[in-house]
Amino acid sequence: MLMKNKTKKSTCDCNCFDQQAADPSRRDFIRKASTLTLIGGSAFILEACGGGGSPTSSGGDTGDGGDTGGGGNNGGGSGDTGYNYDASTGTITIDITKIYQTLQTVGSGIVLSGNNTFTSLGLIVIRASNSSVRALSRNCTHAGFSVNFDGANNNLPCSQQGGSHGSIFNLDGSVQRGPASRALTSYNASINSEGTIITINQN
Repeated sequence: MLMKNKTKKSTCDCNCFDQQAADPSRRDFIRKASTLTLIGGSAFILEACGGGGSPTSSGGDTGDGGDTGGGGNNGGGSGDTGYNYDASTGTITIDITKIYQTLQTVGSGIVLSGNNTFTSLGLIVIRASNSSVRALSRNCTHAGFSVNFDGANNNLPCSQQGGSHGSIFNLDGSVQRGPASRALTSYNASINSEGTIITINQN
């Protein structure tokens, strides 16, 4: 019994079932494009895996009463943020061209948390004049709550207001309103002649 060939014939008028000879120039183009894609992809992976470093953040400008936590202890390395605290000497240096740039303006102030300073509640740093700065403890002398910088009212209010609390201090640390009766503790603070580096000493 003879088997008939049952191949279906296409009903379309194109030559889609005809075998076409491959165009060698097209094949070369595809091969070269694939090679370039692989090389480019490898270069991208190498870059993403550490080929180029990212710049270190220099911290933020905090404005009135702001707090970035005091920056980092740099030791003068390549990741210099502009803030350095040397615990062995109790010395803080702040490069106000890199961090806390509001301190370039007379009358401005910032709040540093206690995380990277020599006091548990931190410090308030105030630009008193073109050639002077002031560093005050944030520890309210009434009941030990934290004091903040209020640039709008040019004073330093205790964080606990109402009831038997509510002390407010002047920008020099003296008492403006009780119940506190003693001024805030102040620390030695200076700014260099270029007006760029603030130095604060614990003693």
